[in-house]
Amino acid sequence: MKKKILLISSILLTFILIVFVLLNNIDNESKNVLSNTNKDTEVINSNMITMMYETDAGTGIYEETKDTTWPESGYIFNENLSGCENGGELEYNSINKTVNLLSNKSDNCYVYFDKYDGVWIDNVSIINVTGSSITLDISATSENGSITTYYYSLKDSEEYQETTSNPLIINDLNKLTEYKISIYAIDSTNARSNIYEVIVTTTDESGPIINSVSVSDTTTSGFTLTVDATSDIGIERYYYIIESEDIAGTSTSNTYTFDGLEIGTTYNIVVFAKDNNNNQSSEYELEVETESTLLLAEYIKSLYSAPGVNDLYHHTSDLTDSAGDNSYRYSGANPNNYVCFGSDAATCPSDNLYRIIGVFGDEVKLIKNTSIGNYYWSGSSSNKSNTWSNSTLNTNTLNGSYLAGLDNNSWSSMITTHTWKVGGMTTVDAFFYEAEHAYNYEVGANSSSTTYPAKIGLMYVSDYGFAASNTYWSTGLGQYFKITSNNWLYLDSNELTISRNSSRSDNVFPVIGGGVSEGNVYSTTYAVRPCFYLNTDVPYISGTGTESDPFRIV
Repeated sequence: MKKKILLISSILLTFILIVFVLLNNIDNESKNVLSNTNKDTEVINSNMITMMYETDAGTGIYEETKDTTWPESGYIFNENLSGCENGGELEYNSINKTVNLLSNKSDNCYVYFDKYDGVWIDNVSIINVTGSSITLDISATSENGSITTYYYSLKDSEEYQETTSNPLIINDLNKLTEYKISIYAIDSTNARSNIYEVIVTTTDESGPIINSVSVSDTTTSGFTLTVDATSDIGIERYYYIIESEDIAGTSTSNTYTFDGLEIGTTYNIVVFAKDNNNNQSSEYELEVETESTLLLAEYIKSLYSAPGVNDLYHHTSDLTDSAGDNSYRYSGANPNNYVCFGSDAATCPSDNLYRIIGVFGDEVKLIKNTSIGNYYWSGSSSNKSNTWSNSTLNTNTLNGSYLAGLDNNSWSSMITTHTWKVGGMTTVDAFFYEAEHAYNYEVGANSSSTTYPAKIGLMYVSDYGFAASNTYWSTGLGQYFKITSNNWLYLDSNELTISRNSSRSDNVFPVIGGGVSEGNVYSTTYAVRPCFYLNTDVPYISGTGTESDPFRIV
């Protein structure tokens, strides 16, 4: 009888245990408590779990909760803090919102959840590590807005640094140093994410460092950047980016020139470098503004694209029969090279029309469109000297009364004091040879050292020669009377040049009948057209250069 009772009791106890286990499994599954991935062992009881909830987003302060179900929203599993006392590993299933214990034995586990307000950081990937920098890619999501700002600290005790950049580049670090980096994000609704922590150790090799970027040669259409950078192993390439215009350049050189930009525009520039091991520097940002005023010299040069286009010629050493002085000169019958000077009237008075001989360096050279009268070269019939400094035409008329007449509205201040070549040349040089020869002996390499500084002068013989169509530049200047219709500088009257005859003390080289000739300084008067160079900062305002629509400079 006792054996029978013992058997029945044993069966009942076994049944009760089976029911208990089944009920416990059903309860755990319904409450979504900690489950065991090893099916050959019993389900872990929820009493072995301590769940910790962050009190407020981003605080890092946690309190124990008595909840028996996993949080559905508002919290995200903190893998870094969660763990078990006896070595068990925890795994979060984001789809089922459950935590699995990767163990086949009992353990006491602590599960941490970070609070978030619709913003969370899922992952932070390490992109690049050098001896002085760490680059991280942050994967963050916002339910109600867009991520706007990231905050990071290198140590628990440090204040958070703010950045809008992702990937995040942290610079100025120490070599071979472990950094615990804490990161959180803020979205456009000002909601804050969880704190994500990552541990990174720097290497023994520093990436390149950009110390500074300087700007030079700024114009209305571009500028040049020069980078000062250092690197442990040498810089392989520099990168230059204008973000707003999607204009980018790359070079092995630390200098780069942007051109083709808009006038008076501010550009946001980003510069970085990569070393020979592909380590990237931090991005160096700066703003550069192109010139807001287009200079007249710069504008005239911009009209040149090829020899003869817009009747302009760039006199390089490669241009046949040219001056070879890198000047830009107008040539031909009637180029659009008119300038209104001395008046800002809506319609330019004919007396204020000038024409551009050319651009020399950054100075524009003008000549009056009409004569101011007939004069002796020396200034009077009693002065027989062809020394320009002794000429009263020079001192009293051109740089005296004429210049004084331009003082209204400070027009004379736009004229630069120029060093005029007044040594002259021989008769043979002046009209038996072509313009290139005359230029060399009058102004160029073979010219005299005699000079005279002044604001106003006259045209050179070579100016007159190069004003003809380029097909005549190989013609002797004395023969130019045959091609007057192809030379815009021909005045249809006999006219003085500044060039004197170096072989005779009373002789100069005027233009007579369209050809370069010679005459004395005191017995005959000739037409005079003042000629001068503008300051380099004179702007271009408007105009197409025609007689009815001249270039405007005020």
